[in-house]
Amino acid sequence: MQKIQIRLESYFHLSKHNTTIRSEFIAAITNYFTLLYLLSLVPEVIVGSFPGVIDANGEIVYTAVLFNGVTAGQFLTALTAAAFWAAGIGSIIMGLTVNMPFIQGPSLAIAAFVVYTVCQNFGYTYYQALAIIFLSGIVFFILSATGAEEKIHRSIPLNLKYAVTAGIGMFITYTGLQKAHIISFDSGSIAIFDMLAVYSHDTRTAWLAILGVILITILLDKHIHGAVFIGKIVCIILAVPLGLLHFGHKVNFFDIPFGSVLFKPDFRGLITGETPTEKLFSLSTLLIIIFAICIMDIFETMSMLLATRHLLRKENARIAERTPRILEVDAVTTSVGALLGTTNVSTYIESTAGIIEGARTGLTAVLTGIMFIVTSVSAPLASFVPSAATATTLIISGVLMMNVINDVDFDKPTEAVPAVFTIILMPLTGSLLTGIAFGIIAYLVIHIFTGRAHKINYVIYILALLLAIFLIFIPRTH
Repeated sequence: MQKIQIRLESYFHLSKHNTTIRSEFIAAITNYFTLLYLLSLVPEVIVGSFPGVIDANGEIVYTAVLFNGVTAGQFLTALTAAAFWAAGIGSIIMGLTVNMPFIQGPSLAIAAFVVYTVCQNFGYTYYQALAIIFLSGIVFFILSATGAEEKIHRSIPLNLKYAVTAGIGMFITYTGLQKAHIISFDSGSIAIFDMLAVYSHDTRTAWLAILGVILITILLDKHIHGAVFIGKIVCIILAVPLGLLHFGHKVNFFDIPFGSVLFKPDFRGLITGETPTEKLFSLSTLLIIIFAICIMDIFETMSMLLATRHLLRKENARIAERTPRILEVDAVTTSVGALLGTTNVSTYIESTAGIIEGARTGLTAVLTGIMFIVTSVSAPLASFVPSAATATTLIISGVLMMNVINDVDFDKPTEAVPAVFTIILMPLTGSLLTGIAFGIIAYLVIHIFTGRAHKINYVIYILALLLAIFLIFIPRTH
């Protein structure tokens, strides 16, 4: 055991970064339970790309046969296992090569884009979409290796970077409030939960999440290590008498059709048409989709870096130094994820949950990745964790990220307006990219018409144009 400790210390430099194996392990467990819901949700979104899987009530028809006798339930289980493998492999690669506590896994935002836009609106099959994702990973790597992504990152004005971090915090908090059923949509407006309807599953979930948030807040105020993890465990325990534990659909774990997802990218039919004009149009569509996926991936990673730099102020120099490698890992794991059968693998903003618990090195990422891989066979049991427990982590993480809003310069209207667009539109549209796009475009337009165009980096002009094209021509996802 002592030899293992010495090797871990030597490889990850734990003492240098003021952390211990215990702290990294607790952070890894926190990450694991925080991301279980996401690794289960992404496959549920993906399976919707197949016709006849979703019924009129929006529920999955588990018995629907997709192909070769494989049912939607079996395919969903295989997709979930693939998501766990991709998250595990990606996190381990990130931890070993970059030595940062960043967790990777399939992107929910890009999964939704792939299903509703690439598959349903453009008509590609899911396996063709995997081929497109594989190609986007290659393009992503080229952009990373040539430094194009780093230029984009450095060109973003500091004020907008603060706004992006605050917006992400609001987005995560908003997601947590929804997941806990504290708020919901009712006739086009946001409604609070029925506080007195104790017989309702949603109401009990909401009250449990509120209790969890209060408990974690108190523990954080008392500077108790492992506050988020303790709060999550308490929520899970209390969920038992409240009847809030739930299991996914019944699946035969010895009959999971892994062959239906592994190594399935289909490059045939990506470019169609009889005439040169039709083929050119098809190629243009393909390139636009690849560009859109790359842009979304770039900004998801950038958003994560901005958020973690705020939480790891003492590590900013290390993060800046290793950003190119982080981006390259992101690109490689995107293509690996496509081979495994899942959508873009990106670095999760939810990595902040582990960082709040004390994660400082890649050991947290490696341990989290190992947990994902070891439990991949039992992946459908991820639904065991009540939504209230996950929601508390999201709400707390988001709140702690939002204090960077103090650094936004609200005294200058030219800085304040783009910042507010960025912050508000992220949660309201449910899209990080939309908030960033509006913020950058507004920043450029305002500075042009106030005579400050010469102060703007040329990269912002290019970025604003590409983002405008994206917002106008790419159909909106559901």
